[in-house]
Amino acid sequence: MVRPEVVEEILALESIFCNPGEFNLLIPSSLETIEEYQGAIFFKITVKCSGNEDPELGLKSSERNGSSNIFVVEMSVMISPNYPRTVPEISLSCTEMTKKNMSLLRDQLNAHAANLISSSSGPIIMDLTLWLQENAGLCRDEPELARSRSVRTGINTIVLIKLDHMRNKPRYLKLISRWVEELTLNGRIFFLGNLIFILITGECENVKKYLCRHKTCNVDVDSSGKPCKERVMNVLMQQESSSNDLRMCDFQEVKCQSPLELKERFSKINLDYLYEKYIKPLVTY
Repeated sequence: MVRPEVVEEILALESIFCNPGEFNLLIPSSLETIEEYQGAIFFKITVKCSGNEDPELGLKSSERNGSSNIFVVEMSVMISPNYPRTVPEISLSCTEMTKKNMSLLRDQLNAHAANLISSSSGPIIMDLTLWLQENAGLCRDEPELARSRSVRTGINTIVLIKLDHMRNKPRYLKLISRWVEELTLNGRIFFLGNLIFILITGECENVKKYLCRHKTCNVDVDSSGKPCKERVMNVLMQQESSSNDLRMCDFQEVKCQSPLELKERFSKINLDYLYEKYIKPLVTY
């Protein structure tokens, strides 16, 4: 059954976006059956947005360009039975935005959604529609400014690390998870048999601090059980990251049963090229 707070949110959205075509519930097909429904819920909301305001001239940038001030963004939302404990799947479409600007807007909205989920236990779709109304114009009219004001402004570096082993896995994981949180980083730690890979994204200086801690602090124990530093950490690559890397909005432990599953995990976060270039040569099929 759908959680009561989710039912209330959907009914509220249907009430607020009440003009013809503004709210469209696709799965299930009727609001009357939603309380007893089991499974993912899919709906679309047509959000009316306005152009970015120029603080110096007191005008909307769309007014300066002679274009319409109001434009429409369609938000497609898929929420799982675990929502609001999990981030909803969201896609956007708009005929008045370029593909590049739409990608920027989608990345920022998804990052904002992840932040809301981590800080709140309640539904977030209403907050996302309000955020979209306030920020879509910025991405349409001033994409460079929008990028500079992104909720993940500092993310510009990605690093891939290979570890040889973990003798005290709980201690090791607890420590690096704490560092990631303290330095506002995101990423994954992958386990495949005896192989261990750590993927980290974040602000360049914070990534450097992480690497410094990992190399200089006691993270594991030696054969006698005494705390020891990581001696055989191998940094496979470190480079500037793209906006697509923002798909990682947290830090997770991922246990893979096969090389194919590991490949799929990298594909899911749009980092196929890292797997093919750095991971695949180390994996035995």
